[in-house]
Amino acid sequence: MKTKLFFLPIFFLPLFLNSCIGINDEFANIRNEVINNFGGEYKSEVQFSIGSTGITVSSWLVDAAAEEDIAADILDDISSVQVGVYKKLRGTDSPGMNTLRDIESKMSESGWKSIVKTCDKNELAAIYVRKNSDEVLNRLFVISLDKDELVLVEVEGDLKEAISTAIREKGIDIDY
Repeated sequence: MKTKLFFLPIFFLPLFLNSCIGINDEFANIRNEVINNFGGEYKSEVQFSIGSTGITVSSWLVDAAAEEDIAADILDDISSVQVGVYKKLRGTDSPGMNTLRDIESKMSESGWKSIVKTCDKNELAAIYVRKNSDEVLNRLFVISLDKDELVLVEVEGDLKEAISTAIREKGIDIDY
C-alpha cells in the first residue's frame, strides 16, 4: 500500500504542476501596497498559486492518506490558494495601528472587509474577506508580519461551506 501511495503523487505531478502558476495581478498589487506601507526591504522566499486542479489532486492525496477526511472535505470547497512569504532584510520601525489603517483603507477600496486585525510590538496580523456578486463569501486574505517575515495568503472558493464543514466536524453547534 505504501508503494502505491508513493507512486500516486508522481503520477499526478504533471497535473499538479500544470495548475501552479504565478500569483495574479490583484495579489501582486496587494503585496506591493502592504510592503510599501511597512517600509523596509523584503526578499521573496516563496510565491505561488495553486488552482483548482492542484487543489483537487491535493484533496485526493489527503483523502487517501488521512484517517479523517475533514481536510479533503474542506479542500473540495476551495478553488485556489495563493501564498507569498517574504523575508525581512532590513526594516523600519515596527508597524503600528496607523499602518494597519492605511492597509485597511486600500483593501476596503478593493471590496475587502476586515474581520480581524491586531498589532502588537513587532507583530501585525489582519484577515479580510470578500463576497462575490451573489453576496456569497468566497475569498479570504491573510496578512501576517513579524520581525523576520511577511506572509500573505489568499484563499478562494465556497468559504461558507468550508467553514461549515470545519464547524460540523469539530462538533460545534452554531446556527447559521
